[in-house]
Amino acid sequence: MTESIQPIAGRVPDINARGFTLIEMMIAITLGILISLGLVVLFQATAKTNRVQDAMATLQENGRYAVSRINNDLRMASFQSLNVSGFVASTPNATTSPNGVNNPVISLMSYVATINLPDFAAAGLGAPSTATGWAGNWPANTSWPVSQRYSIQGYECSSGTCTPALPTGSNALPAAGLAAGNRVRTGDVLTVRYLDSLGWSVNNNELTEVPATCTGGALTSITVTPATGSPPFNFQTGDLALLVTGSRASIFKVNVAGAVVAPTSVLGGSVPCFSTTSASDITLYNFSRDFVTVTYYLRLDTDPNSGARLIPSLVRRQSTIATQGAAGNDQAIVQGIEQMDFLAGMQRSDGTVSYLTSNLVAGQSSAANCAPMAGLQIAAGLPAGSVEPQCLWRSLNSIEVHLLVDSVNNMALTPADMAYQYAYGYSGTDIKQTAAAPGSTLPSQLTPGTMLRREFVSLVSVRNFNP
Repeated sequence: MTESIQPIAGRVPDINARGFTLIEMMIAITLGILISLGLVVLFQATAKTNRVQDAMATLQENGRYAVSRINNDLRMASFQSLNVSGFVASTPNATTSPNGVNNPVISLMSYVATINLPDFAAAGLGAPSTATGWAGNWPANTSWPVSQRYSIQGYECSSGTCTPALPTGSNALPAAGLAAGNRVRTGDVLTVRYLDSLGWSVNNNELTEVPATCTGGALTSITVTPATGSPPFNFQTGDLALLVTGSRASIFKVNVAGAVVAPTSVLGGSVPCFSTTSASDITLYNFSRDFVTVTYYLRLDTDPNSGARLIPSLVRRQSTIATQGAAGNDQAIVQGIEQMDFLAGMQRSDGTVSYLTSNLVAGQSSAANCAPMAGLQIAAGLPAGSVEPQCLWRSLNSIEVHLLVDSVNNMALTPADMAYQYAYGYSGTDIKQTAAAPGSTLPSQLTPGTMLRREFVSLVSVRNFNP
């Protein structure tokens, strides 16, 4: 017997229960792939933007910090801590002095034959009679002026050589090259010197000079009693003392007994006495231990994440006579400083101001360009126009700092992302040189890599400017 299955009356087949067709599946997969690709592209773009933003933040932070650190030392430049202006206004003359150049008549007087500075040769800074280049001969065995020219010294460096030549000896900088620890070949070098101390003053009742210790107008001893909050007594026999007494300042070597310092090895006369009753602006400094020399240069350091890669760093070397040549004087303060250049704003004797590289400052220093130290020359009987070597540094009124800073780490960047220009040079005739487009190789011959770069520029006025 055969049964036949009959459809249930009133039931309609469910057409929605059927599966997807092949075309529908392909469309869905395609849309999914497109959405996924879009999300990947968006994620990659966001990640790149974050990396670029982080790199720009690093670049900005490093550049600003490097500039501010250099600026702070430049503003401290000058050890001529006199409490009067030290200038006599000259009569403006349309031909020789159209802007009324002033001639300084006050300078630090040194009563020793040599002042040892960490960045000078072993012979130190000698009296003018022993230094070549002076237009005139300072009388032998007489006290001599320490020009403010020695508070700042720049060196223009290219292809590993510098003009003027860098100092040698125990405090010499690393050799230029392309290996770890080398100095960057095209990075300029700048040295700044200043007193890093408050000293001991008559105002705080820290200095005592009684009549018995000052005979015939010559200073024989000073008793130092540091007050609360003042620097501790740090003199040792053989140190140099700097005594500022209102309108004059003297540098001299001392013997030390307890808290008493006594001038010794006096050259060309005696250190003048001072009066604690008629003058209050009297301060004593330890010129050997509180007078610091700060030098900035660029050094190649090994990348801690890749031993085959070198990173240029800005190095600050601070040293005194007591610490010169000692390990730890060099401090790498900022990474990614590829290039460093300085322009010195110099006021010539005719009143004009030019921004010059350090080699041009040295080359254009002459009796015709440098304002004479008239009062000291007349007192010493020197010929008119006598000047010290590189005398234009004494006419410094500002420093322009140029830094080329990179983002330290390599990134995936396009050529447009990495485009930059860097221009700092002046031709010596006050005409700014045209910036050259960057090539495939940096001027320092370092591998360019794929990094962001930016130039940072700062103009710093130098205080206590003495033309």
